[in-house]
Amino acid sequence: MKLQHIAVMFILIIVPISMVMASYIQNQIDAITLQIAYDSSLINATYDAIKAFQLNTTNNKYSSISDSKIRDIEASISTFYNSLNTSMADYSQASTDLEGYVPAILFTLYDGYYIYSSYDNVYSTTGEGEDEKVQITLNGNNYQNGLKPFVYYSAKYKLNNGNIIVVNYTLDNEITVYGDFGGAEGYVTKSGYLINPDYVQNINTSAKTLTYNGVLIEPERLSEHLITIENQELGTTKEDDYIYIFYQNEKIYQDQDDSGNLLYYTDGTPVIFWYDNYMKTYVNDPEIRNYARECNMMSTSAYDYYNEAKEFSEWVIANLGNITQEDTLRIEDGTTPIGNDNTYLSENTGTERIFSASATNDPMLSESAFNNHRLAIIRKSIETNLNTVISNYRTTTLYDYAMPVISNDEWYKVLNNISMVTFMQGMTIGYRYYNNYAIITNNVNKEVVKPENIYIIAEDGTNNREYHQPGCKVLLEGLNNGTLTINGAYPIASFQRQSIRISENSEDDLNFYLQARDGKTLTGCYNCIVNATADYDIYDILEGDSLIDYYNKIENGGTGEISFRNTNSAYQDLRRSYLTALARERYDLYKSNFDLSR
Repeated sequence: MKLQHIAVMFILIIVPISMVMASYIQNQIDAITLQIAYDSSLINATYDAIKAFQLNTTNNKYSSISDSKIRDIEASISTFYNSLNTSMADYSQASTDLEGYVPAILFTLYDGYYIYSSYDNVYSTTGEGEDEKVQITLNGNNYQNGLKPFVYYSAKYKLNNGNIIVVNYTLDNEITVYGDFGGAEGYVTKSGYLINPDYVQNINTSAKTLTYNGVLIEPERLSEHLITIENQELGTTKEDDYIYIFYQNEKIYQDQDDSGNLLYYTDGTPVIFWYDNYMKTYVNDPEIRNYARECNMMSTSAYDYYNEAKEFSEWVIANLGNITQEDTLRIEDGTTPIGNDNTYLSENTGTERIFSASATNDPMLSESAFNNHRLAIIRKSIETNLNTVISNYRTTTLYDYAMPVISNDEWYKVLNNISMVTFMQGMTIGYRYYNNYAIITNNVNKEVVKPENIYIIAEDGTNNREYHQPGCKVLLEGLNNGTLTINGAYPIASFQRQSIRISENSEDDLNFYLQARDGKTLTGCYNCIVNATADYDIYDILEGDSLIDYYNKIENGGTGEISFRNTNSAYQDLRRSYLTALARERYDLYKSNFDLSR
């Protein structure tokens, strides 16, 4: 065969293959580029949505009330779609069609979660007579998107006597127990914080003091910096510091004159007000005014937290102390115990007694059996409902929607924070379909107070004030050598900028910080900002263990050398402020399902 013939055959064979390969590779490049763009848009839109939730709840004193909370969530979802439509307008289908490719949006809150998805809101009935059974049949043709009913983080358990009780969990150690216990207890509904009751000692009911795990808990003076509208018509405002206490989960402030002198009525009760729509609404209720006088505007919330938690925990141990993982009933039917099935829940606590709080099972600590089981229950509930919602998602597309696999690390973020998880599936990218999700968490809110959410304010003696993580090395060293003194401890939400609008013109908005007292600048600690991980473990501080630098821990390759022993006076001062603030803020959170009559 002549060389020319071979060359022609080579061209006829190789060129088409090369063209097909080039087209395939280009399609893959385009698909990857499009997927990266979709990923970026999804993450950014989810971040914008959770940021909107943060801003709304931080500046809304009623954000913990159910109807207001739903409005904040719906506003966040609206922000998500607006952001997604804007960012994907240049390389996607019409923006009005994007909602059809989002099978579910998960919004986890303190004591439960919402799922935003499609549902059939139209039903037909058969039967005319009053005594005739009405048959309801969803017709499946009228799907619309919206928030599904709120789902509590709950689990059912079978007692030794065969009765079934329910436990509602939260993102911390607060639980609600209800059900028929039989015998003298009968039907019970109780809420409270589960702690190791043995840690609570030396209770003085008249002085409102006690010790918790060796730390003295006593009444404390709290204050915040506010801007109040003095005359709404003229738009005049006043900026000042006010002491406050909580009364039934709402802040009450004591008024003062221009010289800072506290004001009292002639009968000796403080002049108190609610901070309502940036104005002072004075309180005339004699019961509230007497409460303010009796406590002398000193907060006893930390004392109440530990004292009531001790009583509640002792009841839980006595009535639920023998429950183990195998007594948990399956979510699918609510009647069958999981028994020896150690694969049903993501965390296997085996034969450990879940609710028997003690030094070895301290519900305040992350490694306790209670906490591991709590996280597993919350995850199982979310997984089960999300899988059902996404699998049953209905759109005009033929895509087979399914819940993607979420890694354990990502589940840890979802289960420990207020979070938003968005799913986007079914959009074509080249020869395949897009399928991904985004998880954004938020710890600046009024929903939950995690151990890492408490920050310590310290002064250096020259009017400079900074807020630090409890495990900050700079803070502990400054307290130890006397260059820093503790000036309070508050949740991270208290250090966020607050805004007040006094006119239609947004340029007239005034900004202030709740903890920027006496006109002093309050800044974040540089060491805390640049270090992603606290120098010392916050749970070591909770437990009262001696502190070892993060990088000096044996598991991190260090020598295990102790930096601060638990007998160190500076460390003890830090623990006292931290444990007081954590208890106070948890106790003062609005609890929709709390049994306030206990």
